[in-house]
Amino acid sequence: MKANSVKQILTVSLLAGGLFSASVRADVEVLFAGGNASQTVLYAAVSNILTGVTAPVISPTNSTVRTYKGTIASQPGLGNVTIDFALLGAVGGLQDLAAQNNEFTATSNSLPPTVAVSSTSPEAVALNPSPFVQNRTLVVPFVFAKNANISPALAGVTNLTQRQAAYLEGAAGYLPASFFGGTGTNPVYLVARNTAAAVRTEIDLNIYFSDTISSWVTNTTALKALGGLYAATAIGQPVPDPNGGLSSGSLVRANVNAISNSIGTVAVQDLGSLTPLAYEGVPFSVANVQNGSYPLWGYERWAYPKAGQPGAPSQNQLTVINTLLAAVTNANFQATSPVFVGNFVPLSGLQVDRSSDGGPIYLP
Repeated sequence: MKANSVKQILTVSLLAGGLFSASVRADVEVLFAGGNASQTVLYAAVSNILTGVTAPVISPTNSTVRTYKGTIASQPGLGNVTIDFALLGAVGGLQDLAAQNNEFTATSNSLPPTVAVSSTSPEAVALNPSPFVQNRTLVVPFVFAKNANISPALAGVTNLTQRQAAYLEGAAGYLPASFFGGTGTNPVYLVARNTAAAVRTEIDLNIYFSDTISSWVTNTTALKALGGLYAATAIGQPVPDPNGGLSSGSLVRANVNAISNSIGTVAVQDLGSLTPLAYEGVPFSVANVQNGSYPLWGYERWAYPKAGQPGAPSQNQLTVINTLLAAVTNANFQATSPVFVGNFVPLSGLQVDRSSDGGPIYLP
């Protein structure tokens, strides 16, 4: 063989090898959309799998929109890894994943979600589940909660029955505290999440509520511009929420802390200093979720399109997803991580199951 031919073969081989290496070590980006109930767990797990991360880029308008960049030491075949979170609502995240609607990242990119993180299932919000791969990651418990310091009429209220909870959601602000076991004729106000939130969907399913919700917020200058009742009510006083619910647990907590004799609905991780109420005589505890006696909970799931479906992850994206999934579902992490313990329920300790959101709880 001529020297020039050998040289050409070697050159082509080296180029092919270089191209192959470049494709294997290609940089990869994954966008997680959906609910923010387990955001602290996700951020902790990302920090556990990525190296070279100094600090995430956080959106100035919403702290649940953030971007982490680094590498995964256990996956040397990957190049630089970017993991975006746009945790703006579990229902909205599922809808955007199904429709492949773009969401903005903390670095101002506009991308369709790769994965939806949600403690409500696709079928619970009228989406066909068959195009998706779904993985259970943990259990998210929910609670009705009050601020005991500013709610004198609710001092004796420690529990809600199913009937009381349903009436609270449908007639909040128009029923007296005495209806809920409190004292006097002071109205009780509900402070709820919006329809994009799994907290809203899951609690409604668990208490069998399907009517129009009646949620309240404190009046603001912006709301006064709506006129009518809003213009006639002093700033800081309770008014019907024109949006039908709030976009985050922290906003629910802030309004419960401001509205006397109010009850909010939050994921346990968003409780803060609020006092949780028992439901049907059973107080929230991790043990009561595990043994099936406390029903206000839902499985947190990750959903992404199956191969061949629009938006299906590439092999490198799947590697990132599976690496993070393994970190989140790791039994030792769920048993010891300070962001997990007490706020969520590990899958390994769950003694019961339910086949649908809000459905019957049974022994598997």
